[in-house]
Amino acid sequence: MNETISKFKELTQDIENAKNYFFKHLRKSNSSIRIYTHLDSDGLAAGAILGKALFRENIPFQITILRQLEKEEILKIAKSEFNNFLIFSDFGSGQYLELQKDLLLHGYKGHYLILDHHLPQKISNKSEFHEIDDVHIETSPWHINPYFYRIDGSTEISGAGLCYYFAKSINENNIDLSSVAIVGAIGDIQNQGPNKSFIGINTLILEDAKNTGLIETIDDLNFSPIKPLNEAIAYSSDIKLPGLTKDANKTLKFLKTLGILMEDSEGSVRTLSDIDKDEKQKISSAIIEYATLKLNIEPNQIIQKLIVNRYLLVGENDSELHDAEEFSNLLNACGRTDNGSLGVAIAMGDRNNAFMQAKESLMEYKKSLLTALSWINKEEKIQHKDYIQYFFGEDAIPENIIGTISSMLIFGESNVVDKNKPIFGCALREDERVYKISGRAHEKIVSKGVNLSDAIREALLMSDLVDFSSFFNESFSSINISFLFLSVLFG
Repeated sequence: MNETISKFKELTQDIENAKNYFFKHLRKSNSSIRIYTHLDSDGLAAGAILGKALFRENIPFQITILRQLEKEEILKIAKSEFNNFLIFSDFGSGQYLELQKDLLLHGYKGHYLILDHHLPQKISNKSEFHEIDDVHIETSPWHINPYFYRIDGSTEISGAGLCYYFAKSINENNIDLSSVAIVGAIGDIQNQGPNKSFIGINTLILEDAKNTGLIETIDDLNFSPIKPLNEAIAYSSDIKLPGLTKDANKTLKFLKTLGILMEDSEGSVRTLSDIDKDEKQKISSAIIEYATLKLNIEPNQIIQKLIVNRYLLVGENDSELHDAEEFSNLLNACGRTDNGSLGVAIAMGDRNNAFMQAKESLMEYKKSLLTALSWINKEEKIQHKDYIQYFFGEDAIPENIIGTISSMLIFGESNVVDKNKPIFGCALREDERVYKISGRAHEKIVSKGVNLSDAIREALLMSDLVDFSSFFNESFSSINISFLFLSVLFG
């Protein structure tokens, strides 16, 4: 913990310098603020934190949500912003060289900040300490990134977390935005410690949220708190119980044998949130017994997955946003259905019209995922090579969910993919000849040293796509060439 505190002090000192840089140039230019942020849950939470902090200071601002901070977007920003102060949240580190060059070359006369937790551009591995230090020196004080302080941006702090500390440096009263930062961190699956706990700087953010009475942490069963209880158990992504998993009817019978009623006194279907402590104890004991006696699983193994930390937002007791993970899912759905502004509004406190529209976005998002998975299975779209597997989204899967679908295939229970090989999904951006490739690898091959980022970069270079980007203008034939080289690389 002492090491975490030491790193934290270095980070917060640089954030203080960034704040001073911000106000210095804000006073000079007398301009409004333009916030550019990513469309996922962490990005929307980050943008909302910045927006709320500026709103409280009566500083005019505008938030723009982007799929990615691509070269084309940077050029648009350079030509349209002129001298407005810019803040890039949850992206920017991976494009800082383009920002330095292209903003200046194409007419931008202002200043900007980058608050991002991803590895900086040209850095392929977090162990490249010397190169990371060079970027830190070169881009101070306008670039804040956890890797500058040997803090892992994939597990210890998210984009929303960095924006939280920037907001807190502006005004200590912004400590109440710590709960939104936790929602963002969960969106980036940073609660990867034992029983879904946090590590690193995230533990300090959580401490702020707890100390101000915003979040409480409870031990709970690792099932969805808002689905009907039998469905939550049957379709859990973490707890696999052959004989019960994927069979809501058998799970219903399982619960009835325990004396767990599925309807309350008013006839409403009960969820995990509706059952009391004693009932949860009955369920957990029965599942542990089921797993140990029928499946021959060690009790400790099932307990580690079955009992987790749940983060509850105290002020949202009667809302679907009570559980921070469900809050995060709602934000992600807003971003992935082109309704990111709704997500930002909700994270900034709107619980009226925006919240109702966002729930519709969540239903639309879930439906699109189920439709895409069904199409892949039914049409047998997975193409298998010796060392990789891939699929094209064609007209059925848009680019905004191609990464999610890839994750669901490789980490879920799908029997159409081989978990011993990486999977790559490719989707065409609507109205453009631009394709997005998303690669995913199961943890069992990542632990053996598979690095998809390096592999994709090398494959594109080998196929003469020198201008590497997650998005690129090429034909399907060239993408096939890239897949061919990826297959060779993994050989």
